[in-house]
Amino acid sequence: MVKNLSLVRSLLLFSMFTSGIGLVLFCAGFLIYDLHEFREKKVNDLKSTADLLSSNGNSALAFNDSSLGNQVLEAVRVQPGIRTAALYQIDDRLFAWYLRRDLTGHYVPPQQPPLGVVWSPDSLSFAETVFLEGKPVGTIYVENDLTDVRARKVYFASTLGVMALGCLLVVYLLSLRLRQTIARPIYDLAGIARQVASGGDYSLRAPQSASGELGQLSADFNHMLAEIERRDAELVNAHNTLEQRVADRTKDLELEIGERQQAERSLLEAKDAAEAANRAKSEFLANMSHEIRTPLNGVMGMTDLALETELNGEQREYLETVKVSADSLLTVINDILDFSKIEAGRIDLEAIDFNLRDRLEATLKTLALRADEKGLELLCEIGPEVPEVVNGDCSRLCQVVVNLVGNAIKFTSEGEVALHVQTDAQDGSHCILHFTVSDTGIGIPPEKQKIVFEPFTQADTSTTRRYGGTGLGLTISTRLVGVMGGKIWLDSEVARGTQFHFTARVGIADVKAIEVGSVAPPEFLRGLKVLIVDDNPTNRRILEGMLRRWEMKSTSVIGGEEALAELSMARGTGQPYALILTDMHMPLMDGFSLVERIRERPELSTATIMMLTSAGHRGDAARCQELGVAAYLLKPIRQSELREAVARVLGAKEQKGAIPLVTRYSLQDARDPLGCLRVLLAEDNPVNQLLATRLLEKRGHRVVVAANGREALAALENESYDLVLMDIQMPEIDGIEATRAIREKERTNGNHQPVIALTAHAMKGDQERCLNAGMDGYLSKPIRPQELDEILDKYVARRIESAKAI
Repeated sequence: MVKNLSLVRSLLLFSMFTSGIGLVLFCAGFLIYDLHEFREKKVNDLKSTADLLSSNGNSALAFNDSSLGNQVLEAVRVQPGIRTAALYQIDDRLFAWYLRRDLTGHYVPPQQPPLGVVWSPDSLSFAETVFLEGKPVGTIYVENDLTDVRARKVYFASTLGVMALGCLLVVYLLSLRLRQTIARPIYDLAGIARQVASGGDYSLRAPQSASGELGQLSADFNHMLAEIERRDAELVNAHNTLEQRVADRTKDLELEIGERQQAERSLLEAKDAAEAANRAKSEFLANMSHEIRTPLNGVMGMTDLALETELNGEQREYLETVKVSADSLLTVINDILDFSKIEAGRIDLEAIDFNLRDRLEATLKTLALRADEKGLELLCEIGPEVPEVVNGDCSRLCQVVVNLVGNAIKFTSEGEVALHVQTDAQDGSHCILHFTVSDTGIGIPPEKQKIVFEPFTQADTSTTRRYGGTGLGLTISTRLVGVMGGKIWLDSEVARGTQFHFTARVGIADVKAIEVGSVAPPEFLRGLKVLIVDDNPTNRRILEGMLRRWEMKSTSVIGGEEALAELSMARGTGQPYALILTDMHMPLMDGFSLVERIRERPELSTATIMMLTSAGHRGDAARCQELGVAAYLLKPIRQSELREAVARVLGAKEQKGAIPLVTRYSLQDARDPLGCLRVLLAEDNPVNQLLATRLLEKRGHRVVVAANGREALAALENESYDLVLMDIQMPEIDGIEATRAIREKERTNGNHQPVIALTAHAMKGDQERCLNAGMDGYLSKPIRPQELDEILDKYVARRIESAKAI
């Protein structure tokens, strides 16, 4: 409101305000000082009265003459402010007392008066010991009212108020007279500025009527106008001579063409040197990453194995901290390595057939725990038009998904993170896939949306960064998407969430080229009536789509109460549900509470119940078994995993046998006896030997260890193996030499021994070097369980097929 006032009114208001504040402070200080002095005087007067009464009444106390004591106290009647005076004997018994007449019948002296000065809201009292010849004989007590103090406050407050109003009136009159003197030069200057702005006449000047700072302001303003006028004239003159100067400059340039060519050659040489230095830097970073990844392989792997053993709470906390730190370090190393390879132009894409849905679901599974720790729903929806099997670089595609989904989880505190896949276009044997990663997180400000794709750049650039990260994830994703023939962009609104979009061009492969997995026959599930209970609409839609593909009849409800009503209605119509798929975390009634309510009603307990959760917690499996839940699976649920679990629990029920709790681990462990591979591990590092052995044995395979290439060749002479994991760098004979020796011998016997390279090298050309040596595959360190499982599953399937053929 003050900003909208004129300059004159502002000056007047400022003068009145500052003067008023000064007067208030002065009056308040004076009043406080006067009251303090008056109170001190009142205390001193009361003490003097008490001393006088004490000296006159000590003999009355000594000789126990109360009448004499009363006569002494009657002397204070001449002081109307004193309410009462009393003499107490040495044992605090009341001896004699005086009471002002207006208080007769309404006031009684205190039984044991406190010594010294005592202030109360309406009185001031003083008590002291009475002495006679140096010996205490009793106590004197005097009490005064505060009528005079209150009267003094009112008098001084009214007097000072009148004086302050008078001073303000004088200030107001002086300000009215002086404000024009101060404001007039500023008004004149503002008028000149308006004329210049509206008419563009820089020859105008402000009057020099004032002195001091206002006069200097007018002089500086006039100087600015003069300078603008001069430069305007120079521009007009430059415009008039422009053509002549252009002609003269053209002649000068013709004479310098030779010098310009020499400068361009120098620039090109400097550019080549800079690019060479950049490539050397990138290769150095890649080699350093290799040196770090080798010991990190042991740290991560052994930590995972230790976490699967029996541990106390403190040990588990320590190891989980190690795992989180190692994962973070590996992420940084991988980002640096990928960025180095991209910068050096040494990244190639594979072209293999893979099941898109299966791989995306498996990829999101690795992020499910992080989402659950923050209470987020992690969803995956793949459009029905998307091809089942595609041809492309599966690992690089999943790397982009992990980067985007991981970022979405990191920057989202509540709600959901969802991956949607659809087909944008299809051209013969190729199609353009459109991936969308959406979240309900903090969003990205408009000014940051373009720069987040730049290297080492994040939306959070403060020194107290909350979210962490290298700032390379989006840059790497952008480069990879570009190599895959697509583009990446984002839509975001602060506090409303973000949607990252990217496209990729992939080939459409033959569906028969890939096996989805071990599933039940279609007729086993066809027509089965299923109730889906989930409060998240996207999750319900995903489950409905999966069940619809298997020709199952599904109905969805949003919560426990609706589920109970639907089950009762279906039972009443004679068409009960055979299967219930319920979410664990729901408002009002969670999954366990729903199961308990169902178990309380025997007529509803005929349906098989499967529990879906964002992440498993300790004790959940035991509670599922206690409540008779048939399966306990982690979201986002894989299509093949859900189908196999449904077939298993319903099959066990048809056979009328006990239904063991089906979990993601039991699904993985249900292997065919023929699925046990005999593996030869050629590795010289003891830690990596132990890690790889434990990983393989936990998957049901038998392992023989060779410390170098020579021992590996000797082991192959004595026994046959289903698979050889061959480290590249080993003493005596390395992995490349050992593999070449194996292939040379196979020329005579016609056999083929599968050999997979095991190495921490991850630069361009390393994989080709291994394959050229005769190796069948490539597994980088640190060993990722998912990548290891893919290789093992491939050779397990070959072994089973060979056994069936026999």
